[in-house]
Amino acid sequence: MHLVASYPADGQGTDTAVDAGVDCDTPTPDCAVPTNVEIELRFDRFLLPGSGLGAGLLLYTGDPKANAVGLVASYDLIERVVIFRHDAPLSPNTLYTAEIVPGKNTSQGFWAFDGAPLEAGDVPLRFSFTTGGGPAAPVTPPTPINDDCTSIASAAAPAGPLSVCSNSNCHQNPPASPPSDPGKYILAYPPMGLSLTAWGLEHTAINRVAHETATGESATDPGLQTSPRFGVEMNRVDPGFPEKSYLVYKLLRKPGNYALVAGESCPTTFHSPVQDGACAAPSDAELSALREWFVLGDPMPKDVDDSLFSRDDLQRIVNWIHAGATCQIQ
Repeated sequence: MHLVASYPADGQGTDTAVDAGVDCDTPTPDCAVPTNVEIELRFDRFLLPGSGLGAGLLLYTGDPKANAVGLVASYDLIERVVIFRHDAPLSPNTLYTAEIVPGKNTSQGFWAFDGAPLEAGDVPLRFSFTTGGGPAAPVTPPTPINDDCTSIASAAAPAGPLSVCSNSNCHQNPPASPPSDPGKYILAYPPMGLSLTAWGLEHTAINRVAHETATGESATDPGLQTSPRFGVEMNRVDPGFPEKSYLVYKLLRKPGNYALVAGESCPTTFHSPVQDGACAAPSDAELSALREWFVLGDPMPKDVDDSLFSRDDLQRIVNWIHAGATCQIQ
């Protein structure tokens, strides 16, 4: 696994004057870094998620032991980017160093989902940048999409992202009158026991172990979620954790699901550059690694035109799970 981009970039802001403005985003020596900067690390592989990511980066000025900055990490699974935020602004006109800390085991730092370690590459694992005279102007956040099971699976306009799956031969609509015992439904209907309708998401996906990862009815027991092998006993949908949800990885395995359709654009929340810009799909090698490690069977959606699913659909599903995978079934 390699770091393919960072923001700020190494040397960014070093050629700016004292109290330089922070109205530029280019990772160049003459572009000052805002004091409210969010550190971004972009990787070429999907990461092993968990709280250990927060221990993967040390940010400091001067003495690293005395002047370390407290950071909180979050992981964007689709873009393979880890974002580090700090509570208080950084000092203005100051040289900072960001240093990736090697993890002694997979519970600390950055590792690929299959346990491959981070290796040095073209982008340095230790980089420095200089802040300008103050913070960047606040960015207006996008309007949140408040999805629930119904809107995610609905075939009514505007169609939900999973509507193409809930109407397929793989994950059909449930019977008109679902049985009172969800266990019977899971065993008997539909194939693999997974329905991607609104009712089906609540009763066959959320907190239900994916049949392709293990046998069992639920992975709510914390003991089942601490397996040394990532993917074992993985929930189809793990509320709050898209990076631990098997449904998401089945979608990530299909490159067409990253495609942009009319009216869509790549997210502007990231500064870390890549050759093809944000929205770049994983490499063929990484998709093969997912298949070989734990994402078995065909990627989803299986036998439909790629144009029926898009990156925006993928993002909506991830956002819904991250927000708790809520359901409001009447």
